[in-house]
Amino acid sequence: MTVARATRPLYDDGGRARLPDRSGFATSPDGVRIAFDVYGSGNPAILFMPSAPIIHSRQWKGQVPYLSLHHRVITFDGRGNGRSDRPTDPASYTRDPIFGDIESVLDAAETERAVFVGLCGDAVWPTVQFAAAKPDRVLGIVIFAVGVPLLSAPHPWRVQYSFEDDPPANDAWALINRGVYQRDYAAFANFFFGALATESHSTKLVEDMVGWALDGTPEAMIADADVKLALDREGVEAVCAPVRSPILIVHGTDDVCQPPSRARRLAEITGARLVEVEGAGHLIPGRHPVLANLLIRDFVRSLEAL
Repeated sequence: MTVARATRPLYDDGGRARLPDRSGFATSPDGVRIAFDVYGSGNPAILFMPSAPIIHSRQWKGQVPYLSLHHRVITFDGRGNGRSDRPTDPASYTRDPIFGDIESVLDAAETERAVFVGLCGDAVWPTVQFAAAKPDRVLGIVIFAVGVPLLSAPHPWRVQYSFEDDPPANDAWALINRGVYQRDYAAFANFFFGALATESHSTKLVEDMVGWALDGTPEAMIADADVKLALDREGVEAVCAPVRSPILIVHGTDDVCQPPSRARRLAEITGARLVEVEGAGHLIPGRHPVLANLLIRDFVRSLEAL
């Protein structure tokens, strides 16, 4: 297995609102090193899942300072980005290695169980699978932008172009493409995050997201894209149905990445509470951090009352 490591320090600490109380590396069972941070000391613990390999744990910078006032908050850079290793074998981005990352980080952070928080496919789908397989480690789940595949039809602009063929020049959605990643990954990142931030006055958020994407590598993104889902819709729903952890789903009505119909279907399957945010796009934790923080806070408090 080919594994690259971060070659330069990341995260300029000069502008961070809250520094970690502890940082380290957990080693996954396949030998991949996963960087993690721990903030605060209160219970229950909250584990923020990274939307890796496209971006790393700094995506949660709007949540960590507030929620770590009352909880032990754990973040980690998923394999493929940030300070973590960057394997380039597609097998490294399948279910079992990702499960290994999650458990290794929890163990290294001395945390038996946590409330999981995730955004979109590379965080939400592994979380749902993990909760179904290892329920004793998941106290509850907060999902932003339901990225569980096949629960409903995707947006048409997400599937009209092949990842393999040369993209046409007249539609920027065609930049989600192997050749573009290899030739000009920055062009993809600038388009993609600009498209996801549908609300006005999102310039700083887009700049942050693009920067975090460029802390990763196109090789890791290609490896992740080469993972093929071995389930049909019925199989995906069968994975979701046994999840018994309490779930809060938050989805923007103007999300151009994940259709709101996926959130509605997951809520039906799991009995989750669904909050649809009118006019919001895909990046609610970054664009609407106060709303996201209060929703997470109130959800965690509801678990404490059980």
